Amino acid sequence: MNYMLQLYLVNLIWHAAVVHPFAEHIAYFLLFAIPLYTTAITNTASFAGYLAYIDFMNNLGHCNFEFIPKKVFSIFPFLKYTMYTSS
Repeated sequence: MNYMLQLYLVNLIWHAAVVHPFAEHIAYFLLFAIPLYTTAITNTASFAGYLAYIDFMNNLGHCNFEFIPKKVFSIFPFLKYTMYTSS
């Protein structure tokens, strides 16, 4: 392989990474801990409920559509910390 092409591909792949802030990792962890915390508090367990919640929240955050308008977050600012959305 041509050295310049190889160097270009290495740099392209290297710069394609996305760095997430540490606070985002903490928020992500806390949001996805809600089902586990709920089952611990209520002494019940539901694998189906846990998987449905995780799948729903993860898909909601990764889709490119806003289900909840930004006006709702401006009226109730604390909601943005309890939901995982694409914005």
